[in-house]
Amino acid sequence: MAETVFPRVYGVAEINYYLKQYLAEDLFLGQLAIRGEISGYKSHSSGHIYFTLKEQDSSIRSVMFRRYAGRLSFTPHDGEEVVVIGAVSLYERDGSCQIYVEEIFPAGGGAQARALAELKERLAEEGLFAEERKKPLPRFAFNIGVVTSGEGAAWADIQRIAYARNPQVQLQLYPALVQGDAASESIAAAIAKADLGGHDILIVGRGGGAEADLAAFDTELVVRAVAAAQTPIISAVGHESDFSLCDLAADLRAATPTHAAQMAVTDLIDTLAKITGLTERLTAGVQRLLRGFKQRIDAADPAQSMLAALSQYERQLLIESARLEAFNPQATLKRGFALVEKNDGSLVRCPQEVQAGERIMIHTAQGTFRAIVEDNDNG
Repeated sequence: MAETVFPRVYGVAEINYYLKQYLAEDLFLGQLAIRGEISGYKSHSSGHIYFTLKEQDSSIRSVMFRRYAGRLSFTPHDGEEVVVIGAVSLYERDGSCQIYVEEIFPAGGGAQARALAELKERLAEEGLFAEERKKPLPRFAFNIGVVTSGEGAAWADIQRIAYARNPQVQLQLYPALVQGDAASESIAAAIAKADLGGHDILIVGRGGGAEADLAAFDTELVVRAVAAAQTPIISAVGHESDFSLCDLAADLRAATPTHAAQMAVTDLIDTLAKITGLTERLTAGVQRLLRGFKQRIDAADPAQSMLAALSQYERQLLIESARLEAFNPQATLKRGFALVEKNDGSLVRCPQEVQAGERIMIHTAQGTFRAIVEDNDNG
């Protein structure tokens, strides 16, 4: 039997190396988007992610290294259809082709998600989301502008909560389209107009909806309008789980429009009650201070300079008096507010706390007068 003569014999490693180099030279395989269903998803302790991308009877192994996996904005799951961005190459050890994934997007929104991620990164690099540029909100806001739809639930919720916390608060609506192709321009124009209104705070947002309904608040036009505003802005877009680029650019994010109203408007009754308590404590403190001064003067050496001692005590008294005046309820009453007190001395916070025929005391800046509740149709 004649001996079989072979051409050059190659090792497995040589062939796998050749195939890997061959695939690496293919520009098409070097960067492409592939759509499929995730199967066998595994997040390794090393930080790498491994899974199989399937389509009907075909599949291809996939790996996403830690440096890319750490950038994911969501956690993929088995059975989820996605679009991956990466390169197809050969894993030499096993001789199998696989995708080296750099990005993963939910299918159907892959292109939009990628564009949104790129916009977010670009605006962040400009500093539009930086914490140091965010403005503090005033502690007591009485004049608030609201940019939202005049026909949506958000406007109704903001009014309800704001007026319940402070009936004297001023709200001004700047109506805008909050969804659709023209929404971003409408919202940006309304923000620019509201910013010139001399308000203490602006609330910008809308109620909940589908992801597409909230898309206007992820546009560059709206983000730049929010960032450019001189008035502090609370962003209130959708529900608590919704998050937009508008939230990042705003000075403060609220979970919902209702939450935004709570953040913007201080509860008047609670504030006045706290002021009253502080006033009583400061008054008692000043009285203790005066008693201490008197005791020191009485115990002082008659040869001592009384004028110098009195001058020192007078300066301290003026400082304490100034602190007391800062919490004086009269300052609030002079702005047109009134305190309503029941016979037992408790403050009336809402109509349900009084009954028809009940006697009450009404305190104003000019004086106090008694009254009788004629009717209570809120009970």
